Amino acid sequence: MAVQMMDAIFAGLTEKRAEFADAMETWRDHLQPELEKREQERKAIIATARSKTLRNGLIVGGLTLIAAFLLSGMIGFILFAGVAITAVASGVAWVPLFAMKTRTKELVVGSAADAFGFEYRTLHPDVSGISNWRSAGEWIKSRSSASGLAGKNFALHKEDEPPTPAFDTLKAARLMPGYDSRQFEDLIEGERAGAVFSLVECKLTEQQGSGKNRRTVTTFQGLLFHIQYPQRFLGRTLLARQGWWKGWFGDKDLKKVDLVAKELEDNFTIYSNDQVEARALLTPDRMERLIALEQHFKGGKLRGIFEDDHLTLALEAKNQFEAGSVWKPLVNPERYISALNEMGLVCDVIDGFLTRDWVKDRR
Repeated sequence: MAVQMMDAIFAGLTEKRAEFADAMETWRDHLQPELEKREQERKAIIATARSKTLRNGLIVGGLTLIAAFLLSGMIGFILFAGVAITAVASGVAWVPLFAMKTRTKELVVGSAADAFGFEYRTLHPDVSGISNWRSAGEWIKSRSSASGLAGKNFALHKEDEPPTPAFDTLKAARLMPGYDSRQFEDLIEGERAGAVFSLVECKLTEQQGSGKNRRTVTTFQGLLFHIQYPQRFLGRTLLARQGWWKGWFGDKDLKKVDLVAKELEDNFTIYSNDQVEARALLTPDRMERLIALEQHFKGGKLRGIFEDDHLTLALEAKNQFEAGSVWKPLVNPERYISALNEMGLVCDVIDGFLTRDWVKDRR
């Protein structure tokens, strides 16, 4: 029965792409056995963390009640302090669960990347050695030393360096918003039919307001694509979703491009200094691939630039490549199937722009 269910789950998948041919075998022989081992560990981590949280809650709760009785005029503050202390005291108990989430992503998404010959890294800090407050303190101290900062300034460590050229390229083209700090995770790198590419998740945050109203606001969260082609583009073309971008692209040589399909023109704003290349480049089929990219990742505000030898895109979206929740049983083939489909969609975008007919006879 289990075999029949597995056949049904993978039915049709292996026929979609050549890279999916060994998907069922990879799941059965590699992923499923490993995830079964980790499932027992996951349950043990959650049970231990819950036990420690409950114990800390009872201890702090008892002390809170005593303090509330003695200082009846400060009940609100005392209750808040009790909850905060419990959260801080118990927080380290949940760190191993975060470490497991990272290892699960590396296993599942990494296997999906392997099917295409790509490389995958979470870019998450290694917290596998943290099991109590002493080890947490040593970890923070080592991270602070590596950043050249004192422990009390750990939160002010140097911002993440962009792991791909995409961020700086989009920023230079005025296609990224302002920010005070940036973070990157889930890096995928590889080559597809001669095109070297990289994909990474990016989150930008900014401090807004002042005093009690000061808050951290996310100005961008999504995916950054950088696809480097064997041949160079002749011009410079920028595109953005209609309505997102309300100013000039910053280059007086760029002129608005009118697309053949009115529906696409109503959805995108496009400027280029090579009208012929831009129209040949942004065909209805290729534009539909970009829209499909948005829809799959449930994202929006797609924008990008075609210049020199690269296509660089930014797509706002929620966290991707998560390989499922760590709060749910790990042994679920949908984790792997979802990761495979996400890799396939990335390939669709790259494949759609590999035909370089618009550069023929124009050198």
